[in-house]
Amino acid sequence: MRSMFRRRGRRLIPAAIAVALAVVVSSCGSGPTTEDFMSQVKDGSVDELKLLEGKPYDGTTIRFLTCCASSPQFASLKARTAEFTERTGITVESSNVPYATFLQKIVAESAIGGGTYDMLIWPDAWGPSLKVGVQPLDEVMAKDGITLDDFSGPFREAAAAGTDGQTMGLPLRGFSYNLFYRKDIYDQLGLEAPKTWDEYYQQLALIKSKTDKYPLAGQFSRNSGQNLYTWLTMLWSNGAELFDGDGNPTFTSPEAVATTEKYIESVRQGYTPPASTNWGETDATTAFLKGNAATVMTWSWHLDDFTNTGKAAPELDGNVGVAALPAFAGKTPSSYAYTWLTGVLNTSKNQGAAWEYVKWMTSASTERAVALDKDNPATTTGITVHNSNMLDPEVNAANKDLPEIQYEVLQSARAIPMNLDWPRIMDILAVAVNEMANGADVQSTLESAADEIKKLD
Repeated sequence: MRSMFRRRGRRLIPAAIAVALAVVVSSCGSGPTTEDFMSQVKDGSVDELKLLEGKPYDGTTIRFLTCCASSPQFASLKARTAEFTERTGITVESSNVPYATFLQKIVAESAIGGGTYDMLIWPDAWGPSLKVGVQPLDEVMAKDGITLDDFSGPFREAAAAGTDGQTMGLPLRGFSYNLFYRKDIYDQLGLEAPKTWDEYYQQLALIKSKTDKYPLAGQFSRNSGQNLYTWLTMLWSNGAELFDGDGNPTFTSPEAVATTEKYIESVRQGYTPPASTNWGETDATTAFLKGNAATVMTWSWHLDDFTNTGKAAPELDGNVGVAALPAFAGKTPSSYAYTWLTGVLNTSKNQGAAWEYVKWMTSASTERAVALDKDNPATTTGITVHNSNMLDPEVNAANKDLPEIQYEVLQSARAIPMNLDWPRIMDILAVAVNEMANGADVQSTLESAADEIKKLD
């Protein structure tokens, strides 16, 4: 899911956003007409899911801008929408926009104002750019007694989309970044999940010398910033930062350079195959899924695939371990967390009904029901974003204890920088990491990237 779409040109996606925003703010374009939110939201008592009782929106049809219908969580929510319709009388028509064109479609609806959809989902990275088209939710949340108290810090940060004191979307799907490893190989070599990066790299060297597996299935492709996931986690865990308080690049500091050298070492020491300089998330996880790699670092939701006997190689059955990513010695780990949000488009004329669906999808009760349903592999998932569900013994028992592992990781995790320039910054950094993985000098490459970022207007 985290895999973004491939681009023909390096600046295509940021340019699309920039053009859309320019249309909105320029004197030659008035932008979309924002419909008043609260006037469309009806009053009344609510049920245990915070849905209005009495079906005040009975007969309303809302359109949901979404993608990725094959994702088990989204597929499960769509299958359960009949329950929502029965409760509320609201019919939901869901799109399934191909991910390759999803962002462009979101831009058309949120920034330009297509007027076709009533609500949408979006990945956290695009929130600061796309929040121009969605309604702040704080007033309706207060009216219905909804808070963000049941969400961990990075999910709350993503919900604000870079706007202090406002909630632009509610977390719908989110995950931690974890280390997955072959328990049988670790047992064979007398290893345990590593606590430090030095320990992990020693394990990679041992696995390389003692087995025929890739020690690590890495991902260093510049594709949509996928090579930044591990780098950012390592950077933050070593006390380094991307920027200072004034927005100046600081990833050229001694700590950041040393961290980057350690990250690139996995390629230069042959712990990950040479081809991984062109691998993204899908390539890396597929290598692990097929039994070709001993470890992989990726999003927690992949456990659903790694433990699916219909997808995974037979030798993975019962042999997939999952752990928090290592820390640097004497320092606190700080992993990267990722979030999908959902909210209400401000051009919608059905915002009240759309808000009901947002509440239903993001309720802890709906999420718990999805996490416990194991009847159909196509809709089976252990991903939860509510702390109450991640700590629920029954939810954990049904999902190989992944929710509690994710909870622990999320307590020190961070969201990506929530600012309007992040898509362009991400692009610059992703190219730099790919160049270093292909042999470029670390110090000078980071300095060049910092200079390029400083020139952004």
